[in-house]
Amino acid sequence: MKSVKIVFSFLLLTLLWLVLIPSAKSQMLDTANLVRIKRTQSDEQFPAWSEDGKKLVFQSSGKGYSQLFLYDFSKDTLIQITFDETNKSHPVFIPNQNKIAFDATIDNKVYLFKLNLSTGLQQPLFQRKLFCEAPSFSPSGRLVIFKGHDPNNETWQLFSYDFVYDNLNQLTHIKNAELFRPMLSPDGKIILFGTRNKTVPFSRSLHEINWYGEKTEDLDSIAALSYGWLANSYRIVYSTKEQKNNPSFFTITKEGTYKMLLSHDTLQRVTPALSPDGKKIAVAVKFGNNFDIVVYNLIDE
Repeated sequence: MKSVKIVFSFLLLTLLWLVLIPSAKSQMLDTANLVRIKRTQSDEQFPAWSEDGKKLVFQSSGKGYSQLFLYDFSKDTLIQITFDETNKSHPVFIPNQNKIAFDATIDNKVYLFKLNLSTGLQQPLFQRKLFCEAPSFSPSGRLVIFKGHDPNNETWQLFSYDFVYDNLNQLTHIKNAELFRPMLSPDGKIILFGTRNKTVPFSRSLHEINWYGEKTEDLDSIAALSYGWLANSYRIVYSTKEQKNNPSFFTITKEGTYKMLLSHDTLQRVTPALSPDGKKIAVAVKFGNNFDIVVYNLIDE
């Protein structure tokens, strides 16, 4: 009887382990069925989805200034939505509003703006004297995180802003490293961002913090050039600068485990953005000398 209990306990633990561990099944890009958004002799990057998954906004750098474009999947149309003589980047849809937030460079200084898609009115995102770029919003749209310039230490750090209370907070105080674009997880709980050391040899890392600026995870082994979240807020997608003939597009858990390939080809992919339903991924893909926005279906391998 005692041996039966031991065997039963072992089987029960095995069953629980199989249920609770992350699925080992990997997802891949469906390279046979895709949408390629291409403009002649231009570089497209930083795609971002609307909340209903029916539109994409992205930046396009052709001749002249970098402008913002909007692609409508239901109408299969591409329209330019900004036209002034400033370089614009990092566009995102503001949740629960028909507006887009982005950064624009004016006289070599970068600021955050919002664009009303119904009226065409462009305004500062908030009234603070702070150089800032690369916004990322909470699911409600009440809070935004971004990369901002700390005037006291002459460094770029991560900040948050609360639109309800007009409250600005500095989240990081990182020294001797360059910070890169913050990306808020779909559940709004974790901020993912990259760094690169300023001392030789240069090295890249990924980091995760919460809304209070408290560290939740350091992924020092991931030298990511570009990164984003998958829909369940549990996995990260990222690209690396691997050897020329090696694949460079992966997913990994937010703890840095279960690394899996997303593609077996050697195309360079940057600035990934997952659709709200988690079934598609938009990414800038390099063809020749230019990047085009490509939308892939995610399929189980």
